[in-house]
Amino acid sequence: MKPALSLLAFFFLLSTLAFSQKTLILQPGPDMGMDTYVNSAFPDDTDGESEGLSANAWTYSGVPGTGRALVRFDLSSLPAGTVVLDARLTFYFDPAIAFGQQYGYNEGFIERITSSWDQLTTTWNTQPSVTSLGQFSVPRTNTLTQDLSDIDMTEMVQGWVNNPASNFGLMHRMQTEVEYCCVVYGSSNNHVPLKRPKLVVTYRDCSPPVAGFSFFTQIPLVQFTDTSSSATSWFWDFGDGYFSNLQNPQHAYAALGLYPVCLRIIDSCGQDTICKEVHVCEMPEPHFYFTVNAQSVSFHDSSSSPQSWFWDFNDGFYSNLENPEHHFNKPGVYLVCEEVTNSCGTQSFCDSVKAAPDGIEKVDETGAISVYPNPASQRLYISLNFKPGTSTTAELLSLTGKMLDAWKIEQKNSKTIETIDVSGLPPSVYLLRIKNDQSAFTGKVIIQ
Repeated sequence: MKPALSLLAFFFLLSTLAFSQKTLILQPGPDMGMDTYVNSAFPDDTDGESEGLSANAWTYSGVPGTGRALVRFDLSSLPAGTVVLDARLTFYFDPAIAFGQQYGYNEGFIERITSSWDQLTTTWNTQPSVTSLGQFSVPRTNTLTQDLSDIDMTEMVQGWVNNPASNFGLMHRMQTEVEYCCVVYGSSNNHVPLKRPKLVVTYRDCSPPVAGFSFFTQIPLVQFTDTSSSATSWFWDFGDGYFSNLQNPQHAYAALGLYPVCLRIIDSCGQDTICKEVHVCEMPEPHFYFTVNAQSVSFHDSSSSPQSWFWDFNDGFYSNLENPEHHFNKPGVYLVCEEVTNSCGTQSFCDSVKAAPDGIEKVDETGAISVYPNPASQRLYISLNFKPGTSTTAELLSLTGKMLDAWKIEQKNSKTIETIDVSGLPPSVYLLRIKNDQSAFTGKVIIQ
């Protein structure tokens, strides 16, 4: 069954590739064609409007001359990213041109032109530069009337497509430019359209693929699903030393943890890679229990798989300890929530906690303690109305309960105002706790 499925997939791939192939046939006429002929025997002559082209070595009234053909095809209709599958050039023999037949040891070279030229002004003395890099041979003709058919131009055309600015065309010349040898064929100016140079390009118009994947975890297994735009091959790196070339693999991890998983895809247009972090772990399950001693409560975490904790005591105070102890300023019922987090995520659990009176601290309800201005930016004032000699403490805390500063205030008169410099504190919300043996106060202050 598996071989049959593989064979089916293979033929599906072939049909997909074949269906996506396109063909461009270029056989321009006088208006669009660009070709010319230059000859060393006539070094200042132009021949851009002739009906024929030739590569040769001959004599002209006893004077040796070397002839070369220059041809350029306009490939601008091929979109960027084109993959050239095949490109074939044909020069068609025309008995009406010059020597009238193919002759001699006329093996030729096709070379890439590397500078600009104009068919109406180019001469032997002004012919463009060429490079022998990538040059290839055109075989000797077997008959006097043979066309130069199906010359393989694939590599050269792909280079022009990849870098359109480099398309200055080609030069056709004899391999041994010693008389007597020649090939003759029609130019783009030929009055017979079928005699004009023809380039047939078979190509795929495509862009590089874009990699993508999704995954589903069922510990210890992870199912990976390829979501790439297109791909013909896959390479998975599971981040634990194991790999796969399946499209949609399943992988079992030996240990819980966080793994960097990468997928590299390839198709005929290119390749792409994407990486994601895969969490192979269990969500934390929060839970806690507590013991109450009047208004002081000890909390004990009993969660599964936690890595960090955050407690909200529902009275304006917080903690990130695992097992905090908290004193509630007022007796009452508080909905305390614990939030636990690990690499898989965050979960919360809440429970009601009853804090009983302890007969020590009382929340100020007489107005003997006041704090202003609120918000404050430079200074904060604490106003105390107690009998002289009363000793009062003031504490500034963060919202998580961290002590930031503390002051001891001695009551000298019936009304004492203590000035606190807050200009050095970053803008935030803080907790201010004030207490003495007669009263207690806790409130939030805003520093701007």
